Amino acid sequence: MIAHSGAIRFRLLGPVEVWTGDGWAKIGAAKRRAVLAALLVHRGEPVSIDTLIEELWPDGPPAKAANLVSIHIYHLRKLIGDAEGQVLVTRAPGYQLVLAPGELDADRFAALVTGGRRALGGDTPERAAELLGEALGLWHGRPLADVAATALVAAEADRLEESRVGAEELFAEACLACGRYAEVVPRLRRLLADHPLREKLWALLMRALCGAGRQAEALEVYDQARKTISEELGVDPGAELRQLYQQILDADGEQAVVSLAIPGPPPAPPAPTPAQLPADISDFTGRSGQVDQLRELLAEVAVADGSPGAVRVVLVVGPGGQGKTTLAVHAAHLLREEFPDGQLYASLLGATQSADPAEVDRPRRRTRHRAGPAAAARQRLLRGADHRPPLAARTGRWRGPRPGCAVRRRGPGTVHQDRR
Repeated sequence: MIAHSGAIRFRLLGPVEVWTGDGWAKIGAAKRRAVLAALLVHRGEPVSIDTLIEELWPDGPPAKAANLVSIHIYHLRKLIGDAEGQVLVTRAPGYQLVLAPGELDADRFAALVTGGRRALGGDTPERAAELLGEALGLWHGRPLADVAATALVAAEADRLEESRVGAEELFAEACLACGRYAEVVPRLRRLLADHPLREKLWALLMRALCGAGRQAEALEVYDQARKTISEELGVDPGAELRQLYQQILDADGEQAVVSLAIPGPPPAPPAPTPAQLPADISDFTGRSGQVDQLRELLAEVAVADGSPGAVRVVLVVGPGGQGKTTLAVHAAHLLREEFPDGQLYASLLGATQSADPAEVDRPRRRTRHRAGPAAAARQRLLRGADHRPPLAARTGRWRGPRPGCAVRRRGPGTVHQDRR
């Protein structure tokens, strides 16, 4: 039985290699490397035999291709000491590689970069540089370097390379925050040789040179960046790079070094505004007095006792089939602009059948989950439903022990207010 230790056992941040217990071993057969690469890319999920066949023979499979795949699987299991198939598992419709966290170098790299980014955002650049340096130390070449570049392999290699360059930028940012300016200059120059159109790298190099007291070189770097970007893309550098150049020209070296810091997480998208009211009827007539009364009661910002933000609950009571829900929904549509945080609707099914309290409360809970407690606290609810006794049990959770008033319609043209 194989014990999952959490130590790296598979490497693809360079040539594909496996840990045998005695050291790292390369995989001699190209087809076998391709099988393992496909399983590593799809780690944790089954890979069909048909997919493996397409990866191995993109121009058309030989006879008994499935048998050849099983032979490669056998040799891979033997190489990693997995005779019982606990890591390289047979799972319909093919095979699955089951790894513990950290057993693949790419996963370990991603975890370290996440930690480094968090440390940098938390104003601990020394810790960020340590984590990011460890992450970048896992690389030993182009990812999947010795595997035939099928569409799957090429896409994964490009993704991993992009993540490496992003980690290099974070590492340089952390080093600048620690005052290690000269250390990152040669590293950034090497990166720019491979990625000359990444303005972020040009900016980091300019800031490193400026921090090291080499402002003249920083200005020369801007000229190189402008020329390269213009020749390749036909445009000038972006606003941030131009601003940095101007700061250096103005001899504001300190400001230039701290500018263009790695941004924090993007702001959360605005919470969706709930709009759950049923459609209003186009030819609503009559009940103008009740409509005006509902609008007047619900449009007030605060109650008479001066409690701003108090929740006012209006209950429309009467026999079933008299149009209470239609009245409430119509009034709610007229009041929508008074409640920009949204409108909720829940049917209590009073005249037909008893409603499940969990189902009644579902719209409120769903909206609170999406919008967050602060937004949910600002929302108002105009309810229209066919109620039946006991009213206190059905409406208590909406009134609550808070300032406001409850309004009950007891008959045509009569309104009773209970001050709460």
